[in-house]
Amino acid sequence: MALTREFGRLSIQLLKNKGCLYTAVRCSSDKPLPWNYLWQPKKYSEKDHDKIAEKYQLHPKDYEINPPESCLGDYPKLPMVGPAAKDPYYPYDIPIFRKNYHETMHANFEIMGEDRFSYGYKYRINPYLASAIWLATMIGLAGITYLVNPYPSVQIRMEKQFPKKDVVHYSFEPADS
Repeated sequence: MALTREFGRLSIQLLKNKGCLYTAVRCSSDKPLPWNYLWQPKKYSEKDHDKIAEKYQLHPKDYEINPPESCLGDYPKLPMVGPAAKDPYYPYDIPIFRKNYHETMHANFEIMGEDRFSYGYKYRINPYLASAIWLATMIGLAGITYLVNPYPSVQIRMEKQFPKKDVVHYSFEPADS
């Protein structure tokens, strides 16, 4: 009995969570259903061009095939545009990836995250120039350190104190006053 009551509470909480409800409705309304085997790339044929473009949610004019040696089958050739290059203020369905629901992903989507190299992002300074500036700075600092190393930068005030024979430097006896 208690198990039934707990299950009822859980189902009510799931219905209160609008995200779960919207996802369930959205996924069940898709035609075809979003099973992985339906989305696997197949062999490209010229006569099914429009049908394949529709499968990947693209207009037939926008659909281009990958070269046959890429082993991607009929998967579309998409531009390399990472999420950092997209508009940050657009209300995306999946804001973490800056991606909308049913948007076709690039074949190399996993290497284009914001925590990796940002394809299509316009940097203020060219990365190659920034690397050259950093390398020149490090070489300059290393050269200055090498040239100045023979000359001490601390002015010595007293002679170094080395232990000498028959000289008491300290003792544990009280000082005579």
